[in-house]
Amino acid sequence: MKIRHLIMLAIGLLVFPVSLWAKTAVLIHGFQGGGILWRTEGVTPVLQQNGWVDGGNFIPSPQGPYNPANPSGRPERIFYTLELPSRAPVMVQARLLDAYLQRIYALRQEPLTLVGHSAGGLVARGWLVSSSSVPVNTLVTIATPNVGTPAADMACLANDTPMAMFAGMFMGLAKWTDDAEDLYEDMRTEKPGRFLYWLNHQPHPAIRYVSIVRKQQMRPDKYDFVVPDSSQNMNNVFALRGQSEYWEVEGSHFLGIPDGYALAMALSK
Repeated sequence: MKIRHLIMLAIGLLVFPVSLWAKTAVLIHGFQGGGILWRTEGVTPVLQQNGWVDGGNFIPSPQGPYNPANPSGRPERIFYTLELPSRAPVMVQARLLDAYLQRIYALRQEPLTLVGHSAGGLVARGWLVSSSSVPVNTLVTIATPNVGTPAADMACLANDTPMAMFAGMFMGLAKWTDDAEDLYEDMRTEKPGRFLYWLNHQPHPAIRYVSIVRKQQMRPDKYDFVVPDSSQNMNNVFALRGQSEYWEVEGSHFLGIPDGYALAMALSK
């Protein structure tokens, strides 16, 4: 019987493309973000146009991760968003991410695809090298400071100085300093002794890696002032050299509709 089942599975793989099999994507927001941003910035509407179902937004509760949407049935392709304390250190967020992923895996019982925007990509990578309690087949990072960002260096230097206000204005973020010092340290340019040096030298699982990178153009609305394009490329990570696909997308650091199209194409493979 086992041989027969294997033959049937092999025939199924030949007849039906892998891209048509069930897929579950988990979208992980970045610094000062939330699950809703994937929707309001136009990413998930594009996914829905390409056959993905919005599975809702997981939130924390005393009983564990809770999804108010609670979609019925078993869609072929579904994505979920979630809420993390976006100003907390990377590994604190990674430990909380683990509970979400275990809950989603229990619902779907299939390998997950992780998609992280900005610092969310670091949180996903931190989880991959430290917990990895459920199977994952793909990691996609979007505008992620994989080898750090000078903006975090500046923020760390600016803390508790008059430069703090300037740093916030430069980044276009309401509270760049104050209560996220440990997260800024985590995103500093990679050097020995810093968090990203440790993370980038950890063994990473043998899965598919996709880097969605901002195509740098000298226009304020088409330039990523937060993370250099070289840092967004996971091929520049010591442990992942030559292992990541590279996709260029026009836009600023923040999420936008072009990310939805790039993500839909990347996830169709």
